[in-house]
Amino acid sequence: MGKNSDKENTHVYDVGLKPKEVKFGKNYKLYKKGFWFKTGNKLFLLLDSFLAFFFKIFVYGWRVTGRNNIKEIRSCVLLCNHVFPLDIIIILTTFFPKFLYVTVLQSNLGLGFISVLIRMLGGVPIPKEPFWFIRFSDETTDIINKGGNIVFYPEASLVPYCDHIRPLLPGAFSFAYDSAKKIIPTVITFHKPKGFYKIVRRGKPCIHYNILKPYKIKDLGDKKKSVERARVEVQEIMSDYFVKNSDYYYDKNGNRNSTPMPHNRFVK
Repeated sequence: MGKNSDKENTHVYDVGLKPKEVKFGKNYKLYKKGFWFKTGNKLFLLLDSFLAFFFKIFVYGWRVTGRNNIKEIRSCVLLCNHVFPLDIIIILTTFFPKFLYVTVLQSNLGLGFISVLIRMLGGVPIPKEPFWFIRFSDETTDIINKGGNIVFYPEASLVPYCDHIRPLLPGAFSFAYDSAKKIIPTVITFHKPKGFYKIVRRGKPCIHYNILKPYKIKDLGDKKKSVERARVEVQEIMSDYFVKNSDYYYDKNGNRNSTPMPHNRFVK
């Protein structure tokens, strides 16, 4: 999937599931809260952490770098490129036991039992309808202001094993500006399998999850200009990191490194 694709921010992941239409009832809660929800979330993530350890070691060979960059962070807007079907598990188990909300497409709540799991993991739908989107915006700002942590996928959609950082949308930066919170850019990179993983991965890349240094939005005296400057700078930070550290990439000029990404059945 090259950088000049006309589907840069289009959802292309398809395993044959057809989500049902999602409509929010009058009393629907976008952000689940409360003692029992957060207790259940921690227990569920504790179980996921054990399962993730197995997949980490024996399947995907994933590693985490940059943990020191979040030691002093109590509340943030966390960004990640959306390039792996289970990246939500990688992120949440990396930060466990810290609680994080994760923004997801509204359509992801139309997948039956899978949607239940997404909500248990802290998934928050991004509404399509204007009324609900305004409510989402207000509640998101409130959650961050009160010390919450929210994960955004600023590329908007999942493109598995995408070999570059796609254009970042401004929404997450707007929330960070309004709440004066730092942004934590994180980047998933792909690496040539070695040793044991040459057999396990069968030519597919191993996955590394990289936590970069916190980014503070510069206030230029105008929200729109400040948000756009932040978006451009973080785009550059994440793109540069990806190109310098991933074994499979397209650079910002559209040039691919010498090794093409192995075939991936999920990308059309």
